Amino acid sequence: MQHIFCLAWVIDEDTKLVFASDSFYKHFNLSADQCVGKRVTTFIPSAFTRAVYDKHIQALETNKPISPTQQIQWVNGNTFNFYINIFPTNCPHSGKKLLSGQAVNIPDIGHIEKELRQAKERILHLTRATSDAIWEWDMQTGQIFRNEALMQMIGYQWDNSKGLSWWLRRIHPEDRDRLADKVRDATDRHKKSWEDEYRFKCADGSYKHVQDKGFVVYENDLPVKMIGSLQDVSPLIQLRNELADERLQRQKEIAETVIRAQEKEKTRIGHELHDNVNQILLTVKLFIDKIEACKEEQQEIKQKSSEYISLAIEEIRKLSKELVAPQLKEESLIGNVQTLVKDIELAGAMNVRFTHEQDGGIEQLSSGKKITLFRIVQEQLKNILRHSQASLTQIALTSKEGKIELLIKDNGNGFDPRHTYQGIGFSNIRERTEFYNGAVQVDSAPGKGCTLKVLLPAFE
Repeated sequence: MQHIFCLAWVIDEDTKLVFASDSFYKHFNLSADQCVGKRVTTFIPSAFTRAVYDKHIQALETNKPISPTQQIQWVNGNTFNFYINIFPTNCPHSGKKLLSGQAVNIPDIGHIEKELRQAKERILHLTRATSDAIWEWDMQTGQIFRNEALMQMIGYQWDNSKGLSWWLRRIHPEDRDRLADKVRDATDRHKKSWEDEYRFKCADGSYKHVQDKGFVVYENDLPVKMIGSLQDVSPLIQLRNELADERLQRQKEIAETVIRAQEKEKTRIGHELHDNVNQILLTVKLFIDKIEACKEEQQEIKQKSSEYISLAIEEIRKLSKELVAPQLKEESLIGNVQTLVKDIELAGAMNVRFTHEQDGGIEQLSSGKKITLFRIVQEQLKNILRHSQASLTQIALTSKEGKIELLIKDNGNGFDPRHTYQGIGFSNIRERTEFYNGAVQVDSAPGKGCTLKVLLPAFE
């Protein structure tokens, strides 16, 4: 009776041996040390190589299994009828295609089944031995295999009865539909693989960020199996978030530093105008006042010069006052706005009403944000006085949902925001606000007054 044997092997796309059964080594009188990692053509008899090599190439190119029956003359001269099964397999980690092959002499089907069971057991042992998290989904039966490394990662007991629905229920609700759509899109479009990052609920109730990669196996253009690997990327996500927080903190520190530097320079220029340039103009005015008005023409020139110098002195005084920032470290933002409003009303220029919250976190703002809000009030009131002809302006300062809201509304002649909003005054307001990731809204129309709304984050 003819001896029955089964040969099993796995080669990569470069025809290098990855795995072989004991019978494979025995019948070719070889050992694993001689063969693994080497091209099969270097150690396999030419008769056998010629019989199956073309089948390997065909399976590799078509990505479909091939099951021919082949008669092969053995090394000892005996002739055997082999049932050969060659099928492609994707390896998720190496990125290379694998070709699994089996050759069974036909008379003994029972021996074939035994060898197949042994091969499957070896593969199972290999998946259990690896530290990589691996899963396999049989799309025809619905069964999902997950190796022990994967189950240990998520903290659950190893149990193949935990199917697809069990897995989907533990994906974060915000990620679940996206993942399902991605897998569905891969099979609908006959893609070979898909990849996604999502949050998975572990046995202890916590969520881990995982990177999932799936590879699709097709038969007759139909998806029949998925093989994939899972990686815990939670530490990477945590590091990414920490870097983002640190970058935001650095941006805040830079913004505060720039604001302080700007205000310091403005203060220096204001003092320089007041102490030097203003004094020079005063001295010139005194000299002109001493000119003897011998002639009517000289008297007129002296009078006009004195008037213009007086105007220049007044403008410089106003400018220097605007440039020098209020001492917000010693006084409150609300107090400084109240002082500004009082000065305007004392001058009789306009009626201004200022309302504010007593305890809304306004005074807990950083010095840079306080200065910014004061400058915006100052800039907008100047715009209203110069251009709007308003009789009433209302200012409101409140805290809402982690944001500080500044609202300035006047009853002036209004304007078209599409044009006027691009001017220097509004540009300054917009730039100051955006510096702190805030937002500016302007609502105005000719004859309808103007409403300026500024929102600044309170704690960013």
